[in-house]
Amino acid sequence: MRIRYTILTFILLLTAFTSALSQGSNDYIFPTTAVAKPYIDFDSKGFIVQGKRTFIVSAGLEYSRIPHELWYDRLMRIKRAGFNCIEIYTIWNFHEEQEGKFNFSGDRDLGKFLDIVKQLGLYAIVRVGPYYCAEWDNGGYPIWLKFKKGLRVREDNKPFEQYVDRFFDHLLPVVFQRQINKGGAVILVQLENEHPNGWGTVMPDGYFKHLQAKALDMGMQVPYFFSGLHHASDPAGDGKLDDDKRPNPWFSTEFWTVWYSQYGAKPGDAELYDRRTWKIIAHGGNGYNYYMAHGGSNFGYTNNDEDAASYDYGTGIGQAGDLRPIYYTFKRASWFSRSFQDVLENSTNASEIYKGIAADTAVKISARTSPAGDLIFLDNPGASKVSTLLNIKGDEGLLAGKKISVQPKEIYPLVHNYKLNDEVTLDWALTRVFAIVKQVNTTTIIVDAEAGDQLLLRFNTKEKASSASASVKIGNNNLLIDEQMPATAEMPVEYTFNSGSQTIRVLAMNHTLTDKTWIVGIEGTSYIITGLNYVGDLSVKNGQLKVTAETPLIQNAGQKIMLYTDGKGIAFSVDAQEGNQPRTISLTNWQYKDASVNAAPNVNASSWLKSKDPQPMGADDDITADAWYRASLNITSNGKYTLQVKGGGRGQAFIDGKPAAKWKLNDNELTINLTKGKHNLAVFAAHDGRDKLAAYLGPIDEVDSKGLFGNALIKKGGPFISELSDWYFTRANKKYDVKQGPPAFDTSVYKKYKIGNDVFNLKEGYAWFHITIPQQPAGTSKLAVLFKSVDENATVFINGKQVAHHDGWNQPFEVNITDAETLKHPVDLTLFIENYSNEGGIDQSVKINAIGDATAVINWQLKGGPGDAQAVQGWTKLEAVKQVKNVPAFYRTIFSLPSSAGSTFIWRFDPDGLGHGSVWVNGHNLGRYPEKLDMKSLYIPECWLKPGVNQVVVYDEDGNSINKTRIVAEGAAGRLIKEISIPLN
Repeated sequence: MRIRYTILTFILLLTAFTSALSQGSNDYIFPTTAVAKPYIDFDSKGFIVQGKRTFIVSAGLEYSRIPHELWYDRLMRIKRAGFNCIEIYTIWNFHEEQEGKFNFSGDRDLGKFLDIVKQLGLYAIVRVGPYYCAEWDNGGYPIWLKFKKGLRVREDNKPFEQYVDRFFDHLLPVVFQRQINKGGAVILVQLENEHPNGWGTVMPDGYFKHLQAKALDMGMQVPYFFSGLHHASDPAGDGKLDDDKRPNPWFSTEFWTVWYSQYGAKPGDAELYDRRTWKIIAHGGNGYNYYMAHGGSNFGYTNNDEDAASYDYGTGIGQAGDLRPIYYTFKRASWFSRSFQDVLENSTNASEIYKGIAADTAVKISARTSPAGDLIFLDNPGASKVSTLLNIKGDEGLLAGKKISVQPKEIYPLVHNYKLNDEVTLDWALTRVFAIVKQVNTTTIIVDAEAGDQLLLRFNTKEKASSASASVKIGNNNLLIDEQMPATAEMPVEYTFNSGSQTIRVLAMNHTLTDKTWIVGIEGTSYIITGLNYVGDLSVKNGQLKVTAETPLIQNAGQKIMLYTDGKGIAFSVDAQEGNQPRTISLTNWQYKDASVNAAPNVNASSWLKSKDPQPMGADDDITADAWYRASLNITSNGKYTLQVKGGGRGQAFIDGKPAAKWKLNDNELTINLTKGKHNLAVFAAHDGRDKLAAYLGPIDEVDSKGLFGNALIKKGGPFISELSDWYFTRANKKYDVKQGPPAFDTSVYKKYKIGNDVFNLKEGYAWFHITIPQQPAGTSKLAVLFKSVDENATVFINGKQVAHHDGWNQPFEVNITDAETLKHPVDLTLFIENYSNEGGIDQSVKINAIGDATAVINWQLKGGPGDAQAVQGWTKLEAVKQVKNVPAFYRTIFSLPSSAGSTFIWRFDPDGLGHGSVWVNGHNLGRYPEKLDMKSLYIPECWLKPGVNQVVVYDEDGNSINKTRIVAEGAAGRLIKEISIPLN
């Protein structure tokens, strides 16, 4: 199986990846051990955490993409949205950048992060790898793995398993010491990630068994699984989630919300993913993890080749911590599913029982029944609002003439026979329930209704209830709320009644108010606060509840607030605040430092890595995206010469210290003019992130190397490499004997083919591909045919004769033609391609190389890194520089921040006019530019800034002008902060 991950093939990913790796794969979970069973367990209907049925509402985020100073803030935002769990990767090259040097401190202090998770009362799902994907450089593999002989990743390969074990020896104790049965937050563990062969409890080979044995030997006691469970942008699919054969709950470890190609919210996102979430709830799902709930940033050199510094993901909590519309849909689904988790985690499908409940057949019905009560879901899949009568036997009086309005695409929940406490049962709630909150002797039901909507709730009580609310109609052992939602409801509409020792409070709010409603707890007591845009920290002191309130910078009006405690409502207000943030900060007085000194003929290279042939970037243990190469050339006569060497990324060649040419290293050759004599060749190499190696198995040294590598040749003339593009194909019979050779080329049989096209319609199949290579110039002694990738196995024929066979997709290989007679004529090149799953064909370019005999360029030197960005010496005032060269350059300056008066101003660095490079603010690397999203500026975490003077250093690999750059405000992400004290008595 092959999965091609690109932003442009999102649809392909959703179809091929979802169906092949998720819905059709094993989704079983290995059971908990006996010692952990009282703390985390499950059966076929749901999860049981500390003896209680628990719906797991999880938020995906990566601590590696968040400065540790902001961990608490981001986790608190997740908690406030009703999530009870987080899910993380423990990315290998984040903790072992250089071989044998493990780092679990500062931003890499996983133990501290998990302790904060526990402190906030959240659970954790930890995905320990060793592969991660995650749009992260090299998929999370340390670069040094590429230089280990015989190492094959994600296979039963002893060298690979040896290094995995060493990493796990440091990683797993941090995780396993924090399992829930040991007082920590960890409730589930995932081994491996999105492996093509093994998901759930499937262990196809010794590699999986090795990972399992290692983890168990080191003390894994909570439930675990391989690779993932139900990855998709719409995990519920057609809604058939019940499975009698599955021994464990249904859970999605990657419910993709929006996508990594997006910054910020766009219209329709919230509604789309809201519906897809409610499909899970309505059809028997027992939990989900949004990937992502908060994206964060790719600081330093951690981005892969699909993104740059931002990993905003367009999701609920923005890169800078701001809250988007989808955040509130997350919150709404979270609180509902947690409020009714004793139903949702122990239910069976009751859709048939309630199938006629909606009179309008445009409304589809699904339902869940359990000992704790029933939930019925009215699904309007259409584009228009539907108002329908309900058919509830025996309740004609309650419903006579009344209709329920279901919005377009909405899944509307009804509640039946749900026990609130020992005194009261919620017989029917025909109004949307937002949440149910237990507050000592008060049970608060928050319902969501717009102006004019019917408020319909009926309760059964053990004894006759009493109420001071005239709108509550009381019977002998039941009571009814039957009202219309007022048109002007700036504050919640409250209904209360008492039954025995219990108080039931119903708070009716419109959508705007439920968005501003926060269910919070401290010291074992729950509070409901409504009217605030966001509630952060809480504390209780001297009879007062102290609240950190937050308002968007662009919305600073006063706010009317209600606090609901056990049996009491307290009104208060917050005055308007001032918080004007300047839109830009100009950057002037730049200093300059030449970053191309390594091109100079007399540079001291004694400490550089030396080798016969050039080695890929990272061979010298450097982890940056920049490197310098040096070698000597001995040119026998003036003229045009072509240098050939394998490469990856961008480059710039220097001859005797002077810029000679820009170079696309992936082209594998450079043609320049040289004069007779000895010359010093220097090559600057850079890349924009390595491939994440999704679904890749095999030798890691053969894929996505950067810089220069392999044999280097130089020859007068050229260029010698050209692309083959005039291809034809014809489908082959499965039983065709490939040993007979290809069928004769005939355009009535063969059809035109464009490289990259799928000729198999995502299915298994076989085909012949043909091209005629033009006759080469006289004297050509060797012609190499260079295949970058075929999908997936290829048998190669030259003039009808089989000459080679290659197995595997996304692996380069070459075929050499050296027969002198053959090279005197055009050559028929034919491929027989076998495709076994998904798309297939010649998926990447095919080139020919006619350089033949050439002079080897040997004795290379390598030095990785851009140089010291924080160096104190070597700087010159930019205005004093006569001419800035079009070569790598450092720039630095200082800037002052205006006072934020305790609020959070969000600042970004705008690299306008620059090429490619990195930015440091106060010594912290913000990541790579240019951005690949709509947001082109780089987020500066507020914790990395300081009052007064701050320093910015820029490394521009292209040496572009720095004069248009500036610090800009992201006003939409800025927040006004105010500490509020509310008397509790």
